[in-house]
Amino acid sequence: HQLKGDLLSQKNDFEAAQISYEKAIKYSDNPGPIMRRLLFVYIDIGDNQRAIDYSNELLDKYPNDSDLYYNVGVLYQRLTLEMFDPTRELFLQTSDESSQETIREVYDSFKTARKYAYNSKDFFLQASDLELDENLSTREAVSEMGKLMDQIDELFMPSIRETARSAGIELD
Repeated sequence: HQLKGDLLSQKNDFEAAQISYEKAIKYSDNPGPIMRRLLFVYIDIGDNQRAIDYSNELLDKYPNDSDLYYNVGVLYQRLTLEMFDPTRELFLQTSDESSQETIREVYDSFKTARKYAYNSKDFFLQASDLELDENLSTREAVSEMGKLMDQIDELFMPSIRETARSAGIELD
């Protein structure tokens, strides 16, 4: 089942690979490596929340695995960018004449993106702490998430708060 999952994964048939890996895990004496492959399938199909949940389950079983922490960091990084990029576009179209719902949506979305960026950075830092050799990509990912949080904190949030204040909208 594991070999079949590997082949299906290489052919980008991730749903069939998922089924094969799940069967392999069920019958394996050492399911850890197969579970990690299943995690990558969840990542590849874009099921980020399921991948995060599964990663947390794996982290409970393998708490010293830097690769798992790194992968969860990547998942949160994806979620951050999926939230941040459209919010930034909507922000650029927002003024004090925008609807109350739009202003709140921008504000709430930036708050959520910041939370995801914080989680991403935290998991990258944990991965870095567990890595035996310094990994430049991990350090770069930490830096990128830090810069994004700074942008949200120093540029976007104050601006959207000012827009809300000018429009007579109270946030939080």
